[in-house]
Order: sequence, then C-alpha cells, then structure tokens
Amino acid sequence: MIENRKEDHIRIAEGKEVNASHNYWDDITLIHRSIPEVDYDSIDTRVNFHGNMIDYPILISSMTGGTDLAKKINENLAWAAEKFKIPMGLGSMRAAAEKKELAGTYSVINNYKIPFKLANIGAPQLIRQDKDAMSREKIDYLMELIDAKFLIIHFNFLQEMIQPEGDRNAKGVMEKVKELAASYPVIAKETGAGFSERDIDMLIDANVKAIDVGGLGGTTFAAIEYYRAERQGEGEKAIAGKTFWNWGVPSPISLKIINGRIPAIGSGGLRNGLDLARAISMGASMGGFARTLLKGADESRESIEKNINAIIRELKIAMFLTGSGNVEDLKRADKFIHGELKEWSDYYDRRF
Repeated sequence: MIENRKEDHIRIAEGKEVNASHNYWDDITLIHRSIPEVDYDSIDTRVNFHGNMIDYPILISSMTGGTDLAKKINENLAWAAEKFKIPMGLGSMRAAAEKKELAGTYSVINNYKIPFKLANIGAPQLIRQDKDAMSREKIDYLMELIDAKFLIIHFNFLQEMIQPEGDRNAKGVMEKVKELAASYPVIAKETGAGFSERDIDMLIDANVKAIDVGGLGGTTFAAIEYYRAERQGEGEKAIAGKTFWNWGVPSPISLKIINGRIPAIGSGGLRNGLDLARAISMGASMGGFARTLLKGADESRESIEKNINAIIRELKIAMFLTGSGNVEDLKRADKFIHGELKEWSDYYDRRF
C-alpha cells in the first residue's frame, strides 16, 4: 500500500493539475535598480546554512522514496545535488523504517557527494495512530542510512485528512517534536499549507534548527489526494479534497512571521529563479524546489541540469537588477507587496 501510494503521488504530481489557484510569489515585485552598481560575474550566491557552505541557495526538496521509480528519481536528483553543490532532502522515509528492503531507494544518494542530506519523517508518525509511534531506534537508523545532517519532521495533516488511509490523531505532536529537537538537528517542514504565527512560535520554542515554510501557493496535497480518493471511490474524501484545495497560509506570509528569528527555507510554489529571489527577499536562507525539478527527473539528468541552470541564471539576473552583490544584500532589496498577499500582509501588520 505504501509503495502504491508513493508512486501515485509522483504520477499525479507529474501529470495532473495540483496547484493552488493562486501563486503568492507573484504578489511580490522586486524594485528595479537602473544603476545596480554590481558586476554580474562577481555576484556571490553562496550561503552558509548552520555551518554548511553551499554554492547556491537552493534545496532539492523532499519528494519521494520507497519505490523503484523513486530510486531512479532520487539518484538523478542526487547527481544534480553533487554537480551544483546544493543540499538534498528525501521523501518520507517511513517506508525504509518499516521495510528494510526499500532502504536502497533512499540510500542510493550516498553514491554522490552532496553538501548535506536531510532525512525525513512525518509528524503523524511521532504519535500513536493505528500503529505504534516511530521509535528512536528507527529514527537513528534512518539518519545513519543516508548520513543525514538534519532531520526533517514534516507536517501534512491537511493531506492526512483527505487521504483515504490518512492518520487522524495530532494530539501530543509538539511534545514529541520538542523531545526530538533536544537530540537531533530538526527542521520543521510543512507540505503545502504553511505555518501560522502560533505554529511558528511553538516551533521556535521547541528549539528546531530551521523552518521550511512549505506554504500555500504551489502543489497542494489536498488536490493530489482528491485524485486518489476519486479513483478509489472515496466520494466524501474526494469532495473534501476539492473543498480544501486552497487551504493554508501563503508561503511568503510564513516567512514574514518568522522575520529572521530562525533560519527559514522558502518553499511552496517556487517555479524559477525570480521566485527564489522573492523568497530570499522575504527572509529565506534558501529556497526549496520540488515539482519544478520532478518533471522528467525519472527520465533524464539533463532535464534536471537544465532546470537548475535556468533557476541559477534567473536568480543572478534578479540579484543584478536589484543591486544585490550577495544573498544578504538580496534580503535587503526593496520590494512591493500587492494583490492577495497584501491583504494577508496587512492583517499580520495589524497583529504585530
């Protein structure tokens, strides 16, 4: 069942319309500098993330694992992570903890020299559902399996509510996160619905190392699970998938709330280097790309290379045209917030 679900997610994400109805990165306009006073060829895109130097502020976001198709995708993405000297996360690794024969679909990335790797488990698995919570021994195993520098704990409760086989219990999750953050370098990640002000305050209090905002604006798992529920004849859950298709907090708003209090990863709908520049201008240390890199990843390394090269070029153009010689300069670049995002931003300005 896990294997079928993971392959379903890949195929649906590749071939169906699963985006939120509005991409909030479009509501951020970086102000053009006619006299940038920057040498394009000297622009510094390097980032130091918790002592780990990377060449570009790009994270290959957690996507997949647990199937033969996922193994091929992970290997091709790992090749790109080595080539561009950027970090890489993996999809939920519960499958490897439960079925050791699936471990190779994740550990295949060990064949490549990646600046740092991120293991990944789901917040619902930290507490008892229909089965026992994931043990420390299993978490240790997953960290060691790929020699992970960080442990992602992903929050996907919207997905769980739509998913035909979804977990329904969230009671006690933050207590477990706090316990794990005392032993592992934890990164909290949303999977398309973003973190609210209360969520972010709780995570910072729990001493996580970073927050990957994963907000509303890109792929919505309510949409992915809608297609799965519809195909499986789960009528009520399919209807719920449509109802909650656009549920969540926009990615730029989660970054605004974080406000530099903790390293942040801007993700959720990043399509290109301009979106990445927008995310950094909102305070992100780097941006996480998923679906943008997924298409064709099972077929061709060249397609991934082409996509990343385009992202880097667009990022550097945005940096040049805002007079930003490095990533820290870009964080201070002038910008104009408009459209639906401005309404969200105004709401939080009043709250703060």
